[in-house]
Amino acid sequence: MRIVLIATQTVPVALGLRHISSYLKAAGHDMQIVFLHARGKNHDIEFDAPELEPLFELCRSAELIGLSVMTSGYYKACALTEGIRRRGINAPVIWGGTHPTVAPEESLEVADAICRGEGEEPMRQLVECLATGRDPTSTPGFSFRAGGRFGNAETIVNAVMPLTKSLDDYPFPDYDLDTHWVLHEGELKRARPELLGSALQRLRVSTTRGCPCSCTFCNNTVWQELYRGKGRWVRKRSNESIVSEIKSMIARFPSIESVNIIDDLFLVRSEPVLEDFVRVWNREIRLPLEIDVFPNTVTEAKVRILSRLPLRLISMGIQSGSPHTLAEVYNRPTSIEQISRCIDLFHKYGLRAEYHYIFGNPYESEENVIESMRFVASHHKGPAVLRVFPLIFYPGSPLYKRALADDLIGKHHDDAYAPRYTWKRLLARYDYLAMWLDIVLQLRNAMLPSWLVHRLIDVVTSRPVRACLDHRVFLPLLLIVREGLRRIGKAMTEMPALRRRPPATEDTSPAVAGANVS
Repeated sequence: MRIVLIATQTVPVALGLRHISSYLKAAGHDMQIVFLHARGKNHDIEFDAPELEPLFELCRSAELIGLSVMTSGYYKACALTEGIRRRGINAPVIWGGTHPTVAPEESLEVADAICRGEGEEPMRQLVECLATGRDPTSTPGFSFRAGGRFGNAETIVNAVMPLTKSLDDYPFPDYDLDTHWVLHEGELKRARPELLGSALQRLRVSTTRGCPCSCTFCNNTVWQELYRGKGRWVRKRSNESIVSEIKSMIARFPSIESVNIIDDLFLVRSEPVLEDFVRVWNREIRLPLEIDVFPNTVTEAKVRILSRLPLRLISMGIQSGSPHTLAEVYNRPTSIEQISRCIDLFHKYGLRAEYHYIFGNPYESEENVIESMRFVASHHKGPAVLRVFPLIFYPGSPLYKRALADDLIGKHHDDAYAPRYTWKRLLARYDYLAMWLDIVLQLRNAMLPSWLVHRLIDVVTSRPVRACLDHRVFLPLLLIVREGLRRIGKAMTEMPALRRRPPATEDTSPAVAGANVS
């Protein structure tokens, strides 16, 4: 079958769609992928505009059209789907990805069918049914809209199939540029490396699937419930599979300068497996590496092993420095003590770290925010990369359901459904304490002494000072202060002289000596 897949994300990575494409190609199907990523004019383009006519013409010859949809791309997907139908294109339109999985009802109001959960094998079975003239509406993992292009008069909702046990069984993501297209400056063009931005410079790789946590701000809880009783949820790829994928990509695309392993659970692996990964990486890859970690999987032995890699960045979500917020509001199974140990270990072994915090939570008390500020003052060690995000109520997450029930948000919460998060929108989410939390982070990152930061917290949280400064008119001024401090901290993180050298390790082989310096 001839199938057109459309990635609605704002960056041309779309690993899920690339995995679907390679899986269907291996089954003998004719695949085309279109990346509608946001560069230049693409940010403001209306997705039923005249410049998209070449995309609709490409879809006209397709027998099936699939859209990969995140919540931020929901309105874009709606416009594209309706544009396809208005032009009399007969191919069914199916949606897959995160949004159809966590918000199936509203997705099924638009698409002819949606795929919930992992899509490789369900898509293969659906396509095989269509190719052989069999009824596809019993395909596991799919739901079908009543009166859609699949012929069913009533809505059909099928359970997902059991999870694949071995991720190594999947082919590598599809990077065959000869069958890929890019929307660039309002024109649909054949994909070339220079039109894919950083996708072929900073290679993204997925090495695990599934997360055992049930954090209330994350829609992972929907996936857990969807696959309950359907097999092991957390799965890992082998080192051989990971390295083989990266080597094949480097051979094809000399533009690749670094690798980003995107999953939070990279350190779920045992120490011997990590030792083997480091040995193979330093022998066969040797590119700068970025990883994300979850605090509960971090140990000194694992950090010591990682320190022998050319590690460019290790990112970790902290979210809050308040034990009450972590346990009672976020349902996050991480102690403050463990987070503090992680910060100490990254500093001790000279790893360039990135830390994430959440602000703007209506269910977090002011006392808890101040507690986070105290945690930062006591435990942070700079320089590091700092990212502070407003809480976004993603559909399906426990906090989304709670806020919806409490009438704090509407069904289509603007922040979750917005295609872009602008500075104006970000500033609107800050309040006085959230801004000072951000400033305190920047001050510690600039290596201001802990005791002095604590005294500053005493001052800015006192009643007299708050009575004078806690007004929205002062927030832009505080934002300017924060931005200046952030730039100072960023410059410091990029100064090799300010990075700590890791303690000596037993492995002094030429392949890894000094490899921690990126």
